[in-house]
Amino acid sequence: PCPQRCRRAGTLQSNFCSSDFVLTGTVKSVSRGPPHEPGWAVVSVLSLYKSGALGVPQPAKGATLRLQLPCRLCPALKKGSSYVLMGRLGGDGGALLPPDAFVVPYRPQQQQVLGNLSKKPCRGSR
Repeated sequence: PCPQRCRRAGTLQSNFCSSDFVLTGTVKSVSRGPPHEPGWAVVSVLSLYKSGALGVPQPAKGATLRLQLPCRLCPALKKGSSYVLMGRLGGDGGALLPPDAFVVPYRPQQQQVLGNLSKKPCRGSR
């Protein structure tokens, strides 16, 4: 399920509504499974901006979330680093970060932008 090259497209704004969930979190661990098997990332949630049908306890801050990584290479996540993660819900309702998921290193300035985006209704919202 991996593309030739790992690239994200768009911006925070253009990906917000098309994603099933949007959060900021710090990567606690990353396990890249054997070839042809998904890997996993365990993330400690800093802020949750859009949860879709994710079962995240409230308050979300400090909760850990397990994200499935169908591609071993993308997105590139580093243990101990914080990211803005925009992903999808898998068929089983679990969190999924496909290779084209919008993932960028987290910077505190993004908090206000994400907060504003979470207040606006998405057109044709799910």
